[in-house]
Amino acid sequence: MQVIVLGASRAGTTLVRRLIESDHEVVLVDPNADMIASKQKLDAVTVSGVIIDIDVLREAGIETADAVCALSESENQNLMASQIAREIFHVKHVYARIFDTTGMHMYNSAGYTTISSPELTVDAFMRELEDRDVESALDNSSHHIMNEIVHFTMLQVGSELCGRRIRDIEDTDGRHIFGINRGERMILALPGMKIEKGDKLILASL
Repeated sequence: MQVIVLGASRAGTTLVRRLIESDHEVVLVDPNADMIASKQKLDAVTVSGVIIDIDVLREAGIETADAVCALSESENQNLMASQIAREIFHVKHVYARIFDTTGMHMYNSAGYTTISSPELTVDAFMRELEDRDVESALDNSSHHIMNEIVHFTMLQVGSELCGRRIRDIEDTDGRHIFGINRGERMILALPGMKIEKGDKLILASL
């Protein structure tokens, strides 16, 4: 299958790797596609450019693509790219990653397939956590989620990180900032969210 992945987010590059392992033909589109693919040693065709640019999409081979998966960190661009793929290029299988679930059903009813990061994350947590306390359940623990073992670590935030956004924080050990333990509740870590004093980061790795 020829699959175009739009957006070199962590989810996007992980999908690229999985697709390659399953012997699919993969094209990665992102403004920094070449650099990211080289850094992460992704054996995929890359096209550097904005994912909603029609000329960029043509260069990526969208006219013959079997599927398009929009996984950038911009929900608006994911939805716009999905509309372009479906309405202009008539790609049969189009998937968009979204963060705000309020409009999810509207897009799905219009014939688009949206995948909600918060919804999937919460569903997985509810299955695993049941009625247990979030911190005791997650701190330095491992859980089976969707046939994978996910390792969780709780990290107290230092003062140097307060005020910074999730998208600007990189973990040198390759862990993903999955959520925030703030007060007595867990919050899903969205790219634009700011770190506050007293927060504990929930880091996840495979």
